[in-house]
Amino acid sequence: MTKNDLINDVAYELRDSMTREQIDRMKITLYVKLQDFELAEIKQLPMTMEHDNEWLMQRYCVDSVAAGLHAGTIRSYIGIIKKFFDFVNKNYKYVTAQDITDYLAIRSYRDHISHNYKSTIYRYLCTFFSWAFKKRHIQNNIVDGVDKVKRIKKKKVRLTDEEVETIRYALQTPKEKALFELMICTGMRVGEISYLNVSDIDLTNKQVSIYAEKTDTYRTGMLTPVAVMALRNYIGDRPGTDPLFLADRAPHNRMKEYGIEKLAKEMAVRGGVTRITATVHVYRKTFASVLYRKTGDVLLVSKLLGHAKPDMTVQYYLIDDIEEMQHKYNRVA
Repeated sequence: MTKNDLINDVAYELRDSMTREQIDRMKITLYVKLQDFELAEIKQLPMTMEHDNEWLMQRYCVDSVAAGLHAGTIRSYIGIIKKFFDFVNKNYKYVTAQDITDYLAIRSYRDHISHNYKSTIYRYLCTFFSWAFKKRHIQNNIVDGVDKVKRIKKKKVRLTDEEVETIRYALQTPKEKALFELMICTGMRVGEISYLNVSDIDLTNKQVSIYAEKTDTYRTGMLTPVAVMALRNYIGDRPGTDPLFLADRAPHNRMKEYGIEKLAKEMAVRGGVTRITATVHVYRKTFASVLYRKTGDVLLVSKLLGHAKPDMTVQYYLIDDIEEMQHKYNRVA
């Protein structure tokens, strides 16, 4: 196999997860990086080669990137898988279904993890070892012998209309007012908010350009008149290259995600909302719920949230609102 063949094979495998421009840029980079190397094809790996758990996790990362998984998702998987390997203290080839069952039981008893977090661990480990079996890194799909841990369906948490108003009344600074109104009228993710620059805000057309790192796409959010006023007061005459939300402390750099989360929670507590922890995600769910109750349009809500599929919007954001509307309709009918 020549270098050109190898590069073209890589480009072909990634054709569904990268744009044409990204593939061309990758090919050029590979041509440059490989020009001083000679390739030798290995027909068969030595039978005695023994890989460790770190190697398998690295292989999983590579395949996950090729499949288009978001970097944050991959980090979450690896974090849980690494903790499991640290617990069992054995090579992945010798892990059994009983090891997974014991680990889940001990995490529940010793660490008092919630049932749904236990379900998440179960799901991540099943995904990992099923992948290892499919790729023939292990001989048996051990997860077949592990009892399924189903998630407990919980009522979706959001702010009530009254709580939105009490928080709005308790806002103190221009930054708080701008952040609150932006969250309520766009449903942006915390990472999307942190990424914003002043130039992303179009006050004239009442729009905001939102970059979603999770999908590497842009979408347009609509601003209410109240949000436009709050943003105009906060931005002032700052240049477009400035980060939209600045830290209070010098040197006043871009606000990090944890800083935005902290402020979102503080605003809610000051407004008397203590029954829930009002994370940015709660504001996002509130936006979705309000918009759906006003329009009844799942596709519109899904588009403005930046979801690839409406099914995700219904399952994780709107299921309670849809069931409530169906219940009201049935009562009338």
